Amino acid sequence: MKAAIFDLDGTLISLSGERRFIPWLVLTLRLCPFKMVPYIYRSLKDRDFFSTKLYYRGKRVEELDALAAKFFAPNRVKKLVFKGALEEIEKRRREGAKLILLTGSPLFIARQFSVLGFDRIIGSLIEEKDGVYTGELLDYPSGPRKREIIQRLADEDGIDLQESYGYGNSSADAHFLSLLGNPVAVNPSRRLRKIAREKGWKVVRWR
Repeated sequence: MKAAIFDLDGTLISLSGERRFIPWLVLTLRLCPFKMVPYIYRSLKDRDFFSTKLYYRGKRVEELDALAAKFFAPNRVKKLVFKGALEEIEKRRREGAKLILLTGSPLFIARQFSVLGFDRIIGSLIEEKDGVYTGELLDYPSGPRKREIIQRLADEDGIDLQESYGYGNSSADAHFLSLLGNPVAVNPSRRLRKIAREKGWKVVRWR
């Protein structure tokens, strides 16, 4: 079995899902902007702005699921996704590839892209207790972690990595792209473009 593995932010859509979602939450008074203070403090302390999601602390799981479904409604999702990405997803589907969305975006956002027909969706997992998010990350698929996930999926599902396709836009995605026989650098960052050029990977521009 071959697979087609897609990153989300910057690959299927411009910007990131959270960069669209959080401002909307603030503007519609569903998220207090002061919630960002502990997140910024922790990020500066850890020197890592991707180590926590503390701005979601105290939010009910069901509430965020519902808000994400409202903001990323199916018709909106299809408008956000690059036309070239939609065509590529459909092409790989017709070939019988297993379609996988692998992203660092929170799972409650990533799941809204199921309308595109993904067979499996993997996103960041945020700790929850009694139905409420703590804001602490349990798993953040990025860089080497994406590579680990792909290797595990290959073992579990019998995926032929050399026959599979991968799509990413940042140098962090190079970790998982290098596992696959058909890596594609989509709207690549400068560093990923350099890596793609050195390794002979395909480069595409989706708009």
